[in-house]
Amino acid sequence: MNSKVFWIAPIIIMAIGFLPMPYGYYNLSRLVVCGCSIYFAYQLYQRQDITFVWIFGFLAILYNPIIPVHLYEKQIWMIVNIVTALIFVFKGKQLDTPEHKENDL
Repeated sequence: MNSKVFWIAPIIIMAIGFLPMPYGYYNLSRLVVCGCSIYFAYQLYQRQDITFVWIFGFLAILYNPIIPVHLYEKQIWMIVNIVTALIFVFKGKQLDTPEHKENDL
């Protein structure tokens, strides 16, 4: 499976979230970001990148749709989403580089 979808999808979902959307959309975005965070935590655990396992584990808890974390202000969530997107871009591009893909074989 192409791993790019696991770092591009949450970025797109969070970018759309900057627009005024119904509350249900934010539940969907939590589901997507939480699922992709769990995927990344597992992939990084296999690569022994423990620091980012903890970071993505924290993101999975922060964005979990079952017991949601409420920050109450959309501006705070916008900042959190930007930081989260930067983390996904950084690790997503890093894991898509050829030297990381060769290690997967």
